[in-house]
Amino acid sequence: MDPDDRQPLILDQAEEAVTPPWLVQSAPLTQQNGNPVVLAALASLAVALLLVFALQIVVHERDHLAASYPRLTGPLERLCEPLNCSVKALRRIEALVIESSSFTRLGEDVFRLSVALKNTAGLTLAMPSIELTLTDAQDQALVRRVLEPQDLLANTEAMESGAEWSSAIEVVLASPVAIAVNSYRLVAFYP
Repeated sequence: MDPDDRQPLILDQAEEAVTPPWLVQSAPLTQQNGNPVVLAALASLAVALLLVFALQIVVHERDHLAASYPRLTGPLERLCEPLNCSVKALRRIEALVIESSSFTRLGEDVFRLSVALKNTAGLTLAMPSIELTLTDAQDQALVRRVLEPQDLLANTEAMESGAEWSSAIEVVLASPVAIAVNSYRLVAFYP
């Protein structure tokens, strides 16, 4: 086809501009012929859903709320009764620091473990468990034992903000292991 034989395109009708859907404004709900009863029911449902959502947040964050606002502990416990949950001391292991520790030989197979913890958080925190790992001269683990707070003679389930706690217990080992013990490691954690 020769370029000079081309026919111009002629439109018979003017094209109308199409308005994008995001620019279309709708009439307010009251002008959309909505039934006031339906609108009231929808508003009530929205409020009820917001209240349920707020309740879910309170139940999920109950331990933090109780630690931050101790006066809420009683109401939170009553809230938990029908929901089969409980309010416990807050767990933040990064805020519990092992300030000092020692593992000394008292006899052939008897040792004394001493440990001091400090709560560096601004809140009351749950007492942690301590993992004791005894190692040989090559730093290979010989024995690992998890010591619960009651094993460490803790008479409390929680540590107040800024509180320090210390304990010393005797550890008795079997003779072959006791002879090979060279060092130890302690790690605080929540099971």
